[in-house]
Amino acid sequence: MKPGLSTRDIAVIVQGPLKDGEVNIAARALRSVLEHLPDAQVILSTHDDIEGLHFEGVLVVQAQPARQFTDVNGNQNNVNKLISSMASGLAQVDREFCIKLRTDHVLSSAAIVDCLDSVEREAAEARLFSSRVCVSNLFLRNPCKVPYLFHLTDTVQFGRTRDLRTLWNIQPISDSVLFLKGGARINPLGTFQGYTSFRLLPEQAIFLQFAQKQGLQLDLEHISHTSFELFNAWEELLASNFEVFDWQNLGILPPKRFLTAPYSPGSLMTRDDLQMLRTGRSPLARALRYGDLLINKYLLCWFSRRWLVSVASLLLFSFSSELAVGARDFYRRLTGASRT
Repeated sequence: MKPGLSTRDIAVIVQGPLKDGEVNIAARALRSVLEHLPDAQVILSTHDDIEGLHFEGVLVVQAQPARQFTDVNGNQNNVNKLISSMASGLAQVDREFCIKLRTDHVLSSAAIVDCLDSVEREAAEARLFSSRVCVSNLFLRNPCKVPYLFHLTDTVQFGRTRDLRTLWNIQPISDSVLFLKGGARINPLGTFQGYTSFRLLPEQAIFLQFAQKQGLQLDLEHISHTSFELFNAWEELLASNFEVFDWQNLGILPPKRFLTAPYSPGSLMTRDDLQMLRTGRSPLARALRYGDLLINKYLLCWFSRRWLVSVASLLLFSFSSELAVGARDFYRRLTGASRT
């Protein structure tokens, strides 16, 4: 670790459920944080029952109850539990810097501290924060590969505590924000999420709620909605307020399922991609990138596994929801994308 930032300056919020199946993922994550970030303030924020729960050197927080949504396809959406657990954890932080970590992630080194230190030393200005907020690129989508705008990853975030509090100081997501008014979107053209009644992905809902609270008039009609104006706004917000680090360089290991084909790890925005956005801000450069998005969204999609799976989902759910759910579960098991 370079001289400068110390683990004593850092709090780590380990957020999420205690177990995945029979595996105590929270305990595993906490042990890794205590090993690699000694002297850090460590907080476990969870909605699970914490009665009798104790970890040496860890502040255990019971997050405020939050509503869970169920999609028409049977999938669960825990966006409000995420917001609640982050708010509950951030309220306990007493250090200048903070790292947000999921319970299903494990630290393998203290590399993330060096990354945070490098951003602080650079002292680049941020439009909406006191300093740029750092994120892992897992799952920050490159919209030219998968057309998701305002899809800020929540897997790993780190930076100044006051900036993370600004980012997460939002209200719970309401039905009117999350759900499509006319029911599930069934148009396969430009749709990459399959059969769903959700208008926004959790990452999109959180970021748009934050952006709107900052006075920005931004919204999406559906998950894969794009326009040149919105594309430019997302690029500008990302380049001016965030630092992206390739997940492999953070010393943090994600669940193996995150690297399987259904999660499309090849569609992630890299640190080099972000630097390209910053150096290529001319109207022509942005127009070329948006043209690339449209080509991949409407023409080359026929060669995209994610789009073909999305279309299959639409077709199967239109025919039989029971058959569609069975096919989806089989596909996840086959590809290793299922939870334990």
